[in-house]
Amino acid sequence: MLIRQVMLAAAILCVAAANANAQQYPAKAVRFVLPFPTGPGVLIGQMLSEGLRETFQQNVVSESRPGAGGSIAMETVARAAPDGYTLLIVSPILTHTPVTRPSLKLDSVRDFAPISLVATIPNLMAVHPSIPVKNVKEFIKEARVQPGRLTYGSSGHGGTFHLITELFSMQAKVKLSHVPYKSVTFAVVDLIRGDVDMVIGTKTSMAQFIGTGKLRIIAVLSNRRLADLPDVPSIVAQGMPEFVVENYYGVVAPSGTPAEIIERLHREIVRIGKMPEFQKTLAKADIDLVLSTPSEFAEFIRNDSAKWARVVREAKLKLE
Repeated sequence: MLIRQVMLAAAILCVAAANANAQQYPAKAVRFVLPFPTGPGVLIGQMLSEGLRETFQQNVVSESRPGAGGSIAMETVARAAPDGYTLLIVSPILTHTPVTRPSLKLDSVRDFAPISLVATIPNLMAVHPSIPVKNVKEFIKEARVQPGRLTYGSSGHGGTFHLITELFSMQAKVKLSHVPYKSVTFAVVDLIRGDVDMVIGTKTSMAQFIGTGKLRIIAVLSNRRLADLPDVPSIVAQGMPEFVVENYYGVVAPSGTPAEIIERLHREIVRIGKMPEFQKTLAKADIDLVLSTPSEFAEFIRNDSAKWARVVREAKLKLE
């Protein structure tokens, strides 16, 4: 009886301490951990840090911890105290890394508390001009003539664009040969050279070559056309609605972070996202603002995790 009373009292004290910490938040510096050294995620992390710094009246920093498919940054945050002072800027690696590197024992649903989606970037499918196709239907037909002859470049074995292209191959029922690179930028460079036949990547990675005749964009992997690419149909318009795949960026905290802190951070991120300067900076970088509630982001993560686990399983990818 005495032991039960002691345990109950300890539990009450823990809850009281958590509530007190939530009410005082933030009382010290807040850190955004970034799984990438450069790119849109770094830009978003820096802008959120600046916006929160003004409101919190505390130091808010962005710390890049790239490497190992994003697992270094993910493990850092997953193991951090769930107190709102260590946050993670996430991209598709949040749901890709746990299924491509299962030995790490990371779980994108179990280990993190979603706060908000922040932005998306359109993905494009591009081919070398020597490939005689102008749309996805023609590409699929060409790929079926001699299975495995057409090649595609990706951001690395088990990387985001490897999984995306494997999903395309499954849905289109084609066999393509994979050529991995250190990043999708290198894959695009070799596409220009004609060393690979096709690349799926972000619009940002291809922007400098669009309109030069050095590559041909045959699809936007979205449910709509892009205003500055009016002649390129969406993947939905080309009959593949299940292949809508956009790069996303969002913010999560360690699992167990108090709901009051999650809500406070969410309110602040939404406030920053609605600022004209924030929106202007994203638009200039071809990034779309997409805000969500914590519960909406949680559902997105669950669905995305299940999708990529299915791709790895059904494509029988050996990634470790």
